[in-house]
Amino acid sequence: MIAYRMHSPGHDSFDSTGAFLQPGRWHPAGTRVLYAAEHASLAVLETLIHAGGRKLPPRSLTRITIPDNIAIESAGWLEVPASQAFGETWVREARSAVLRVPSIAVNRIESNFVFNPAHSEFARITHEPAEAFVFNPRFFAIG
Repeated sequence: MIAYRMHSPGHDSFDSTGAFLQPGRWHPAGTRVLYAAEHASLAVLETLIHAGGRKLPPRSLTRITIPDNIAIESAGWLEVPASQAFGETWVREARSAVLRVPSIAVNRIESNFVFNPAHSEFARITHEPAEAFVFNPRFFAIG
């Protein structure tokens, strides 16, 4: 399975520091996870949503390969803080290296992935070199 992760250039694609410092929908601060999307376009959309209309600094996009024989747990939609508690328990119990979660960006039709870098199977997940990603300036046009 392929997933896409958008991140700051110069940071390792699997650097979980940002999630450790800031809470997200599926984890509280202090929990090391990584987020990715099932499509490159969804990774872009999720990044734009979190930017709140602000022009974004340069970004990189990384293609991640999840081996077919790695178990992926799925979670249904949960509101915060229930989703954060679910994610924290999922990481602590090391139930799987990958959690599939619905994306609110597209009305829960597509999925994002949460990775547990502490899980023993996470080392089997690979990624290609990050590529520079340039946002189309029309995303930020006022008018």
